[in-house]
Amino acid sequence: MKKLSIPAKRKKLTIVQVISNYPKAQPVPSIKGGTEKIVYELTEELVRRGHRVFLFAALGSRSKAKLITYPKGLRHENLARYVLNKLPDSTDIIHDHTFRSALGVTNPKIPTVCTVHIPVKRRVKYPVYVSKRARQKMGNNRGTCVYNGINTNEYEFSAVKHSYLLFIGRIIRNKGILQAIEVAKKTGKTLIIAGPVKAPQFFQREVKPLIQKNPHIHYIGPVGGKVKQRLIKHAECVLFPILWDEPFGLVMVESMACGTPVLAFRRGAVPEVLSGFPNLICDNVREMALKVREKKYPSPNVLRKYVLQRFTNKKMTDNYLKIYHDVIQRESIAGLMR
Repeated sequence: MKKLSIPAKRKKLTIVQVISNYPKAQPVPSIKGGTEKIVYELTEELVRRGHRVFLFAALGSRSKAKLITYPKGLRHENLARYVLNKLPDSTDIIHDHTFRSALGVTNPKIPTVCTVHIPVKRRVKYPVYVSKRARQKMGNNRGTCVYNGINTNEYEFSAVKHSYLLFIGRIIRNKGILQAIEVAKKTGKTLIIAGPVKAPQFFQREVKPLIQKNPHIHYIGPVGGKVKQRLIKHAECVLFPILWDEPFGLVMVESMACGTPVLAFRRGAVPEVLSGFPNLICDNVREMALKVREKKYPSPNVLRKYVLQRFTNKKMTDNYLKIYHDVIQRESIAGLMR
């Protein structure tokens, strides 16, 4: 019998990153989209490590990788064909971040890893989920898990906190905005609400009247950049009372990187992201309000150190590179066996 020669692990790879959340494509990076930010951080770190990286992304994107932007009017059903027709020579692996796994579902000849960033079920060969809970719920425990990571150098740390609570995120029911307002009401604390209104009728009918009735509650709209940094780093606490199984919850990591504690409901990936601080996890509004009054928070330095140990762009990239090499080797061996 002919002996199989297992391919050696290559130090430098040619990697194609693909991102598009059609029909509302955002440039990379984006102050509006957490997924775009994660793809940007991963791409830039891969470039820093000397890999040959190509990024397919929306117009207006920027990157140190070789950037290939989509033409105007490109529809989702044509995205995979467009990318495959423009693949660079000697591509080792494709990393599909599209919200519908546009590349992965076509099962291309090039080894393809698909990160499932949102709660959808897609039958692809090599799925990666952003939490163990997401892998369990959406992947039936298939595939692997890689936590999102941030560039902590971009997050301003402050041990000085002001006396306000912060809710930051999309203004929709499932993000728990009504619950955050109820916590502020029960505690008498000032609450600053920041984020885009994604459910206008819900906001007008249910959220806005509560804000108008309470002089301690302020809605300031969408924020980004330095304004977002200042809001987070000086908040006494960030409220994250989600009502659905959110796959990750990047704002929790961003807040702790700034030294700001997060009180969150026990849903989705919250028990994983806050596994080091179980006392910050709440089961209801009453418990969250009690914890706000008690103010038994970890120190800002401990919170920052926690993120540095678990949720950095470098750690995320390490984990993805392990997956890339594993998938490439598995596909190479499978090719030799055919």
